[in-house]
Amino acid sequence: MQIFAAENDKAISVNFVTEANYYPFEYLDDANKIQGFDIDIANAICRSANLICKFHTQSFDSLLLTLQFGRFDAAIAALDITKERKEKVDFSDSYYKLPPVFVSAIGAQQTFSIAGKFIGVQADSSNYDYLIKHARADSFIIAYPASSEAFADLSYGKIDIVFADQAVVADFLLQNQNSFKFSVMQTETVFLEEFSAGYGIAVKKGNKALIDRLNFGLNEIRKDGTYQQIFSQYFSY
Repeated sequence: MQIFAAENDKAISVNFVTEANYYPFEYLDDANKIQGFDIDIANAICRSANLICKFHTQSFDSLLLTLQFGRFDAAIAALDITKERKEKVDFSDSYYKLPPVFVSAIGAQQTFSIAGKFIGVQADSSNYDYLIKHARADSFIIAYPASSEAFADLSYGKIDIVFADQAVVADFLLQNQNSFKFSVMQTETVFLEEFSAGYGIAVKKGNKALIDRLNFGLNEIRKDGTYQQIFSQYFSY
């Protein structure tokens, strides 16, 4: 595999931070090791760009702050590239770009609407920010520390809808025969058209050298097929 070619092409160490509770993007396996699509993509980028990468966990709401204060070098955690976040950190090119979806009980209504409904969403996420800005005034938005808690309340009938990323919803539908009881009711395509540029790797503002290496590595793994191999391991769409 081609090694990064630049004025300074020596291997450098990069400490990644993530929040390992968002399957299949990042999670802890039985050995308490960080795994997931994001982690595999980051490792592939690191190999291609001659980076020595290590991964650490932190609460989701503090990820960007750790970059600003220099505690870690990069964050990968299903982070949407949004205008608000770009004011705080810099982002690599997008490595994943699919719109989030609304999931609800099958047969709950013939014409889907979020009007007057209780909608669960992960707190401090771009999905939450989007709902706050664009949901109807008569909708009730309930923020959860983790999307798994929102899905649990949906299963128990405590809320009407969950708004989450497609891959996370797909995993929920595969569990406990949920696909017989719940379904994707609407794909929010406008999310990517007007709000997010997809998932990116965040770094401290001004760290152009690291951004250049990350983008080089991402471009290389797209060209040589590594990206598609990893994508196919996690997603069927």
